[in-house]
Formats: sequence, structure tokens, C-alpha cells
Amino acid sequence: MLSKPLYNTTFTPVTSSLPFSFQVPNPSPKLTHTSPSLYKLNNQTVSFELIEFYNYKYHMITTSPSNSNQYDSHMPDRYDPVIPGLPDHIAEHCLLHLPFPYPSLLRSVSPSWNKALLSPSFLLTKSKLCLSTPRLFVFSFHPQTLQIQCQSLDPASHRWFLLPRIPLSTQIHPCYLACGTVASKGEMFLFAGGENCLVYRAITNTWSVTGPMSSPRAPLAVGEVSDGRIAVVTENSGMLSAEIYDSITDKWGPAAVMPQGIERYDAATINGRVYLTEGWDWPFDSPPRAAVYDAVHNMWQEMPKGMCEGWTGSSAVINGAFYIVTEYGDNNLKLYDETRDEWRPVRGGGVPKAVRRPYAVVGGGNGMLYVVGKGLDVAIGRVEKAEVEWEVIKGPEAFAELLPCNAQVLHL
Repeated sequence: MLSKPLYNTTFTPVTSSLPFSFQVPNPSPKLTHTSPSLYKLNNQTVSFELIEFYNYKYHMITTSPSNSNQYDSHMPDRYDPVIPGLPDHIAEHCLLHLPFPYPSLLRSVSPSWNKALLSPSFLLTKSKLCLSTPRLFVFSFHPQTLQIQCQSLDPASHRWFLLPRIPLSTQIHPCYLACGTVASKGEMFLFAGGENCLVYRAITNTWSVTGPMSSPRAPLAVGEVSDGRIAVVTENSGMLSAEIYDSITDKWGPAAVMPQGIERYDAATINGRVYLTEGWDWPFDSPPRAAVYDAVHNMWQEMPKGMCEGWTGSSAVINGAFYIVTEYGDNNLKLYDETRDEWRPVRGGGVPKAVRRPYAVVGGGNGMLYVVGKGLDVAIGRVEKAEVEWEVIKGPEAFAELLPCNAQVLHL
């Protein structure tokens, strides 16, 4: 066990998924080894370890809560080089290769690293250089406790990462949970029926609370309608209404009201519009009610007849197109044809039978579809034109009883 500070020492990650090692600068924050899995970094306890649980390997990175934001509140006037001996623009390019979730830990290396990793341009530059990779975030619960948790899956390595505990003020039923993302900022927004929204920031691996809505209510649909702006559709006193949250200013604003109510069956957001349907109901003698909120013009519209009547499953948006995984038969995939106002079958077969219901379905861009089933088994569909090719990733044994209630994708 080492007890002396480590200076000018190459700090090599415990996992080969990190593309390079780095040197701790000199002078540097004190890095002392205090236990086989704990490090002391700037008086902050950091756990950086590879553990096994039920014979499955997990990467766990945690920091002491008391000092996790120390650089945010005490920013220095001048910064040392990001990596001594390298121009900052080259050093910052090296940091772009850090895979999630390591940036959240490595912010603690120095104020310069913290500043570079928290820069608003970090994720944008990473995306432009095609260095971002998709990460699937799954909200799940145990049917006996109903306690909601969130895990992240790296589809390339099949590794799961457990997110920090969701700081819900009260326990809610998973059916009331709704979630949306602001992809450009690497953020997820979680709505659970109260007046506040929780935001998860991937770059810091932390949850926080946004500004309050006008009144507490359970959301029916959530989606990003423009850069950094999220529309939240709710029902109040038998009427549909929407509120717009600006993630840049942390402010809420009212939107148009529709004088009718809808029970949520499924919803999707595309091209600045939020589509909401209540689905078919027994005895199927009348078509389902549905509505479309146009955030660009702040108005409600009727959903096209063919879209409404053929929407019989969980939806996903992939490369600007609507898809559904049907809830009957072989759980086939269908594509919405806007020109003909009809749903067309996609070749390649339905969701593999190894992935069992209930489903959480989400599109991930780049032609990818993710279907999460019981036990957090994941079917990944590669969609090209009107054909899909499936791959199944089995969930860890420890997840066998978990049921998914929501899924989101961020490119990090």
C-alpha cells in the first residue's frame, strides 16, 4: 500500500477501454493510494475500480459528495497547461477520446482538466469529429419494491454502468415517469409528477433539480423541440396543455392549451412536434383520440387519420422517420409513410423472442433501434431503408427481475 504522493507518475486506468494513459502534472494535486480501490485526489476520495458482482464485471467510479464540485465553486484565475509539454488544443483533443463515464472522474485531476471537460464545446467538438459513441440509458424497477434506478449500457463492449441514485423526493409508480434528452448537452430530463424536473448531466455523472413548473402535474409526453428547449405535455382539468423548458436559461414558459384530454398510450417527438396517442381500447368500436403539439407555431393539430389508427405499438424516431414495434403477433417493426399516411412493414422479422415484454423502445440515431425487455435484455436493430437486422445483448444475471420503464440514448 502506497502512502506517499505520486508526482510525474503515469496514471494507467484499470480498464483497457481507456485509450491512453496520462501523466499527473508536477506540481500536481496530491494523489495518494489509501486502499486497494480508493485514491485521495485533492482531498477528495475517489473510487476507481473494476468489481465483480454475480460473476459479471462492472466499472464503478464514485467521488465523495462533499467535494465533487470543488472546482465549480472555486475556479482559479489562471490555469496550468492541460497536459504539461503539449499545446492546450492538442491536449484537449486527447481528452476528447475519453469514453463515458471517465470524464466525470478525471475532472478532479486539475482545474485545467475540469475547465476543458466542462466546456460547452466539449461534446459538440467530440460529435463533429465523430468521436462520440452511443450510450443506452435504461430506467428500470423491481416489481416488488417499485424502486426506480438507472443503468447505462455501452453497446460496443456490452458493459453496464450504474448511475448515481435518482434523488426522487417521494417514491412514484414507474408508469408516471417520463424522460427526454438534450442531445447536444449530454443531458437527460426526468419528470416524475412533481413541480420540479431532475436533470442528469453525463459529463459530471450527477443529478440536479431544475427550476419549478407552474404547477405539479404528471407528464404525458416529453421531447426536445428545438436546441435546448423541451416541451412537456400534461393534462389538467380535462384539457391538454404544454410547458416549454429552456435548458439554457433554466426557465419555464406556458404554451397553447387544447380543450380535450387524452390518456397516454404512446408519444414521440420529431421536427419540433410532439405526437401523442391514447391507442385503441376494447371493444375497438371507435378510433383512438390523438393530438399533435406544434412547438414552432405554438398550436395543437389533429393527427393524420392513418397515423392515428395504425399506431399500435411503442414508437421510436430513427434518422428523422417514425417507427413502431407492434404489440401484437411477432412484434414486427413498421415505418410510417407520411406521403401515403400509412404504416408499412419493415423486412427482417420482429423483435427476437429472447427479449421479453414489457418493452422500452428508443431510437438512437445512425439507423439504430434499441428495444429493452425484461431482465434488461436488449435487442439492437440496425435499420437501413426498409429492413432491420437484429442483435441481442443479454442482461446480467443480477438484472433478471428488473423491468424497464423508459430508455434514452445519448452520444457521449
